[in-house]
Amino acid sequence: MKNQKKSTRYFWLLIDFFSLIGSYFLLNELLNFKSWISLIGALLITAIIVSLQPKHPRKISYKSVPSDQLMAHYKKTGMSERDIDFFRGTMADAKVQIDQLEKNMQRVPKLKAIELHDEPVKVSQATFKALVAKPAKLHLAADFLYRHLPTLVDLTTKYIQISQHEVKDKDTYVVLDKSAALITDLAQQLKKDYAAIVADDLEDLDVDMSLAKKTLEKAKTAGKESNLDE
Repeated sequence: MKNQKKSTRYFWLLIDFFSLIGSYFLLNELLNFKSWISLIGALLITAIIVSLQPKHPRKISYKSVPSDQLMAHYKKTGMSERDIDFFRGTMADAKVQIDQLEKNMQRVPKLKAIELHDEPVKVSQATFKALVAKPAKLHLAADFLYRHLPTLVDLTTKYIQISQHEVKDKDTYVVLDKSAALITDLAQQLKKDYAAIVADDLEDLDVDMSLAKKTLEKAKTAGKESNLDE
């Protein structure tokens, strides 16, 4: 596979080289242009050819390398290398947005108040951790990752920009009030997103608690019967 990629790259390099030389001589000899004009024309033609060549997707790179323990955790869930790359890319984007949201929520008093009451940053961070713990739940977080979180980051950014206007009229305050209300609604929606992701965890805990309660009741009953026998 690597040799095939190298061969393809060398092939296009040769195409670029010969197109540059060929274009130069074509313009210089056939059209009788001056040398420097021919060179510029050849470069332009080559640039057009390069732009039309197929682009190879860049390999995803991350600032942090996952620990062996984390990679083992991903593979234990049945994820392939491709799945892991996609998951890590998605979560890397989410982390950038959560970090930006955290900064935004501390920029102006109104957003600080919303964070204190509705905790959108804390909920987003908890959702992030829940997904890392159980990557198979990624599909349950589609609305959170692709709609609610990006929209909240965008709204808070614009809210900050408008709130920093030196001169504000009545319409400005109306827009700010509506934006704050929408930001609050989205913060509440993040809680619903989180609840949907961890719902089965709560169900599992409820089942475990029920089993534990029955075990304790049986133990108590057995203890009472033992005391009666004595």
